[in-house]
Formats: sequence, structure tokens, C-alpha cells
Amino acid sequence: MAIGFRPTDDDERIIQSFKREGENTSDVIRRGLRSLERLAWEEQARADMAKLALEDLSDEPDEWEYDESGDIRVVGSDVVVPRREDHR
Repeated sequence: MAIGFRPTDDDERIIQSFKREGENTSDVIRRGLRSLERLAWEEQARADMAKLALEDLSDEPDEWEYDESGDIRVVGSDVVVPRREDHR
């Protein structure tokens, strides 16, 4: 699929100012698209963090516990993670 793009003079100025050695216009536009995607992800992450800022997990019960041998058992399941050997 090809997408047509007719840059304005200002678009061309921006493209040229961000062009790295060996890059063509398509490379600059691709980097710009990735940057927009990253910015959108960061904005969503910040919004999610703001929603969770007052969350207090200390009030929640643990979903894991240590068994008598020191292994970690996930509560309500058969999942057991062996304890790490002490490597001193």
C-alpha cells in the first residue's frame, strides 16, 4: 500500500531539520509516526498512573505465601515456585 503525501513548505522544513545522515523522507516520517505512537502510549500510561495514584495495595490480601520449606505458593492454585538457593 502506498500513501501519497504532499508536504507544505513548513512540512518540508521540518522533515529536512530532522533528517539524519543517510535517511530519506520516508525514514523521517516513519520515525515521526513511531514518536507519535510512543507519545500516545506515554499519555495513556500517565492517565492510568493518575487513576491508580491513590490505590493502596496494602489493604489487599497477599496472593502468595511461603510454605514450610520456604517455597512460594500461589494462593488458590497448584503453582509453587521453588525458593532460591543462597549463593554466597
